Amino acid sequence: MSYSLRKLLLFTLLSTLLLIWGIAAYKGYKEIRNEVAELFDADLAQSARALNSFVGHLLYAGSLYELWDLDKSEMFEPTKVFNHRYERKLAFQLIYKDEGLILRSESAPPLPLSISQNGYSKTLINNHLWHVFSISEEKSEYIIHVGQRDDIRTELMDDISRHLIKPFLIGLPFLGLAIWLIVGRALKPFGQLTQQLARREASYLKPLSVKKLPIEIVPVVNELNNLFMQLERAFEHERRFTADASHELRTPLAGLLTQAQVALKTDDELTRRQALGRIEQGVHRMTDMVQQLLIFSRIESGTEFLSKETTVLGYEVVQTVAALEPEAHKKRIRMEFIEDNAVPIIGNRQLINILVKNLIDNAIKYTPANGLVRISISGQERHLLLSVEDSGPGIAPDQYEVALKRFHRCIETAKSAKGSGLGFSIAQRIAVIHGAELSLGESQFGGLKVTVLFPLPPKPVERRKRARKLGFFNNRKSLG
Repeated sequence: MSYSLRKLLLFTLLSTLLLIWGIAAYKGYKEIRNEVAELFDADLAQSARALNSFVGHLLYAGSLYELWDLDKSEMFEPTKVFNHRYERKLAFQLIYKDEGLILRSESAPPLPLSISQNGYSKTLINNHLWHVFSISEEKSEYIIHVGQRDDIRTELMDDISRHLIKPFLIGLPFLGLAIWLIVGRALKPFGQLTQQLARREASYLKPLSVKKLPIEIVPVVNELNNLFMQLERAFEHERRFTADASHELRTPLAGLLTQAQVALKTDDELTRRQALGRIEQGVHRMTDMVQQLLIFSRIESGTEFLSKETTVLGYEVVQTVAALEPEAHKKRIRMEFIEDNAVPIIGNRQLINILVKNLIDNAIKYTPANGLVRISISGQERHLLLSVEDSGPGIAPDQYEVALKRFHRCIETAKSAKGSGLGFSIAQRIAVIHGAELSLGESQFGGLKVTVLFPLPPKPVERRKRARKLGFFNNRKSLG
């Protein structure tokens, strides 16, 4: 199921941001309300102390009763002034302990705001909850109450909270748009890469440019370039293989056609049989060549997926010798197998069998009658050596390199035996797949000597030495 990366990022980022921002805003809202409540309580205390100082000064001066007359309270009607939206709307009362309430603000109720004489208290008056701070000195004859209704305090706190949340609600759509644009710009290289790939043809496998690409995309592009390189090599191999195969098959096909035409046109029975015999030989030769071509094509493609296991090379040699013994018996060729300190190798058993078969079959094919073919396996410290020697004509040293190329047949041996020129190429390719080295040389019997040096897997002691050298055991020791 496909999905939009842009929508996923937008939804995820907005949801996460909204969740985190919402939690932070809620906690901030609670903290702000608590701080505002604390601030209002501090204002109550500060206002009460200010009034206490003012009233104390008037009493000390003896002018409180001159400014206040209970029978002329209309002189103190409040003056209408401009009210600020965040005005705290405090109410105060001046209460004499003997006479009761003698002075109050317009917003204060006629009943005492609190029965407490000092400190904070809450009082329910006329279905309104009041927050009150009271102050009275020990020798003082009066009590000052400064209060604030809870609904007015809540209204102020809600107003402040709305102003805090409002920018968040207004900014959220703009934030979503900004995230959309940022995500779109960040994903723009993917769109450009898609366009580059869409404009490409199957035959154009040049590497993609990694310039001006984000670091996160570069590994993907590098892997694509590696894939393009592998495909380019595979296509080039197929082109060369097809060209070489068609070239090599053209000559025997032309020969078959010629012999078939001879057999059809001639009236001589002996000539017809000779032509049919040559056709039979040509068919066998082409069958062998096609089989070799199929083997070579198989080992040239998909070798990285070949399974490898522990393989006993001596067992493969014995099986191959038993299979090819009839061919050697026809030419009275003596075959020897020497095995010294052999150890198993890690490889693909089928490919190893093909390699051994090609080398031994090639030796039998080019060794003359009453000749000798010796196969030897010897184990060394880190390698296993396989050698196949024969007493045939051999190959000139200057032809060793070209003898490993596809479809190449040496002039000295081309007429002595029939072949496709793929045996050494297949053997060399299998050796490369297994990390081995194939080389040609002169045999002690005067013919050709082919050696294959297989690497051996590290022994447990060698692995430990290597691990200690890299510091693995030191780290393990420190962790233990």
